[in-house]
Amino acid sequence: MKNKLTIKDVKELLAGDVDQNDLELLADDKRTGVQKLLTQYFKKEQQKSELIEKFHKKEFLERDYWDHGLTVAGVDEVGRGPLAGPVVTAAVILPADNTLYEVDDSKKLTAKKRDKIYRQICEQAIDISIGVGSPQLIDRENIYHATELVTRDAIDRLYLKPDHILVDAMTIPVNIGQTKLIKGDSKSLSIGAASIVAKVSRDRLMSAYDKLYPEFGFLKNDGYGTKEHLHALDEFGRTPIHRLSFSPVRNTKKVYQTPFS
Repeated sequence: MKNKLTIKDVKELLAGDVDQNDLELLADDKRTGVQKLLTQYFKKEQQKSELIEKFHKKEFLERDYWDHGLTVAGVDEVGRGPLAGPVVTAAVILPADNTLYEVDDSKKLTAKKRDKIYRQICEQAIDISIGVGSPQLIDRENIYHATELVTRDAIDRLYLKPDHILVDAMTIPVNIGQTKLIKGDSKSLSIGAASIVAKVSRDRLMSAYDKLYPEFGFLKNDGYGTKEHLHALDEFGRTPIHRLSFSPVRNTKKVYQTPFS
């Protein structure tokens, strides 16, 4: 085989299913290009193996429920700290046979990677629900309680009532058993999936708000109190999506005027 295959042929071979005999023959091929391709192949295989091992560790908590025919929902939130925009929660119920190997804490992923995995979650999940807490709800209830209420909304809006909930370090006011995890989005597959769904959903909302209020740079800062955002708040005033209960906004007397005001 090795004398007949070109470098291009070897590259195509290694991109598909390769048996041990092929690998042994390629290992004897002294061409630099072949050895380089082999090195890249084994590196990718090692990364794939580590990813799958990490995946199995993350589904450890869910697996006990799945093995007993029970459903478990992972829940997470995003947007508790910003000065503007909603707090968004997500509840995700995954099947036992999912192949979401790349799910991780959404903060560890690039926007491009999040979008890719978000689509995979939507394709494979049994059920997904979103809860959105407005700035007005946050101002009325305080951010922590508003998050609890919106998380409850996400659970209540699921078509399938879960047998158990895995949640990232908070208590949801519903009558369903819950396991609270510190940094759960890094430890649980379901919570990690929920963190991605919540993050992508909120980012899309902030992208829409960026078009309404371009002076604040919401597309870049997601509503957090960056230098650019605080400067715009002083210059243009607070918008309807700003949280009045947060001190930098509360201390701003000026109200944003739209071009059509």
